[in-house]
Amino acid sequence: MARPSGREGGGFRYLPRARYLVAGAVVLAVLGGLWANLDAARKWLDRQAPVRKVAMNGDFRHTDPQALARWMGDRLEGGFFTADLTRLQVRTEERPWIRSVRIRRQWPDTLRVRVEEQQPRALWSHGGQWRLVNEAGVVFKPLGRGDPGDLPRLAGPRADLDALLERLAVLKERLGGHRITRVRVDARGAWMAEVDGRVALHFGRRNWKQRLARFLRVEREWRLLERAVSRIDLRYPDGLAVATTGQGTRGDRAATGHPPNKG
Repeated sequence: MARPSGREGGGFRYLPRARYLVAGAVVLAVLGGLWANLDAARKWLDRQAPVRKVAMNGDFRHTDPQALARWMGDRLEGGFFTADLTRLQVRTEERPWIRSVRIRRQWPDTLRVRVEEQQPRALWSHGGQWRLVNEAGVVFKPLGRGDPGDLPRLAGPRADLDALLERLAVLKERLGGHRITRVRVDARGAWMAEVDGRVALHFGRRNWKQRLARFLRVEREWRLLERAVSRIDLRYPDGLAVATTGQGTRGDRAATGHPPNKG
């Protein structure tokens, strides 16, 4: 018995599988032709309107703007109208000293690039290579040859980096006129700061603000940071201990009769 080719009284007919295949091939051929034409039209447009210039703007201290313009030009795909500026922006912002980039078209053949460089605030390490940190607390590159190496050095776990930056800012503000060269937190959570590259302030693990306030009261009267002092221990409950240059722990002169706290 022959297979029925349709349904009587119905609104459609069954198409054989071969017809589906033919219809699909026609659709693909049409789409392929359209794509080929679009691609050809895009290439023609790129030839008619190429990008001939990449103009750089910004305060460049660590980046050669001409070298950066060449680098961006080498990675530009397309012409004036078709270039993917978002992709180029993302790739440029991956470069070590670049914090942000804005790119816009300027008729007839120029890309205007506004660059904001990273502003290093400190160096950070946790037992390894020193790395540059910006003012937002972002670690953006390892310290290399030619990079600023005289920045304050922050030592401690990555999880404590925000706290290290915060205490650095407080110390710089409260000890104006003196240079904070190092802030460190150890595995026990004990804090230390180095002032002017020679005086170590030991804060311990607790009561950091109170101990700093006590030191500032003593400093206003005794000007310890201007003397031949190498170490100041602030872990005492009601005073501090001072070691002069050349003295060890045994030579500390305590301004209190109590031993230092363990924290």
